[in-house]
Amino acid sequence: MRYTLVLFFSLIVYKTFSFEYIRTINGKRDIIKTYDISKSEKFVNFTLDGTFTDNLGNYGYVESSSILLLKDNRVLKLEGYGHSTYQNDEIMYGKGLRKQQEQNSGVGKNMVIGATGSLKDLIGMECTYAIKFFKDYFYWLQKCIITEKQKEILSNLPK
Repeated sequence: MRYTLVLFFSLIVYKTFSFEYIRTINGKRDIIKTYDISKSEKFVNFTLDGTFTDNLGNYGYVESSSILLLKDNRVLKLEGYGHSTYQNDEIMYGKGLRKQQEQNSGVGKNMVIGATGSLKDLIGMECTYAIKFFKDYFYWLQKCIITEKQKEILSNLPK
């Protein structure tokens, strides 16, 4: 019973002092290079360029570069690095990972690994993303549970 109460109050405190930060990102995918490693395996290097909005009224653009290893058209490993430039020209740098999913859609994790200005307090923030590709275009939804301090920083960026 004691552990149940501790868990219950921990969840309440967690929900009270956190916020779900959501970014919607859309843009174009450009395939830079592909190599057929074998009949079933393929290496792909691509870039993503697009724009974003978030649920705090911010907006900007994203650029990233990724490498992808496929086996039978399924993702064995995807790793990408990129940056998001917000409307006030502050930049957030990120790293994304995805494993064991379809080539044209999937769910992965990304992390803020660097930033400029007031966004430096976001370094270490982890998010879950879902991405879908259609021809040369991508649709990306990112959700992060952030602290009240991180929410305040993102809410106070000049619009």
